[in-house]
Amino acid sequence: MPTRYGLLRATLDLSGTIRRPPEPVGFGIRVRADRAPESWEAAIVALRLTDASTPAVDAADLGATLLLAQTYDPEHPHEDVRTLARLDRRSADVLRTLVEADSVRSAAAELGMHHSTVQARHEALTHTLGYDPRSNVGRMRYIAAALLLRLTDPVTAAARPGAGPQR
Repeated sequence: MPTRYGLLRATLDLSGTIRRPPEPVGFGIRVRADRAPESWEAAIVALRLTDASTPAVDAADLGATLLLAQTYDPEHPHEDVRTLARLDRRSADVLRTLVEADSVRSAAAELGMHHSTVQARHEALTHTLGYDPRSNVGRMRYIAAALLLRLTDPVTAAARPGAGPQR
């Protein structure tokens, strides 16, 4: 099927027993046949969220974030997304670890850095982002922006030969 991301292969699975192929794959949501286009769109979002560590994504597993991803316009990224995109790789790794860790000390241990250095990086990142990524709302903003950042570049896993959504 032609898409804005190139040609993608689709498989309609009526039995629910399709095996996950070795290549990147996005699974759409299970719907009645008259809602197949909705499943196709969800499968494309799921495919675009695949990466080397997660070669298969099921749109049903995305829950409410699927709605966020489907309404996102990658040609007009939100400021939170643009800010994440401007971070260098090391700052992005520190930020991700800070958001995922239970504490600044545990983040420092995972990063192999002194906790005071990580605390200083946390303060600098808070200033750069305009919010504290360790607060509840800040974590939500970071997670949403990180998800949308993966959808911003139209040349993604979806453009790889042989890759395609599954329904």
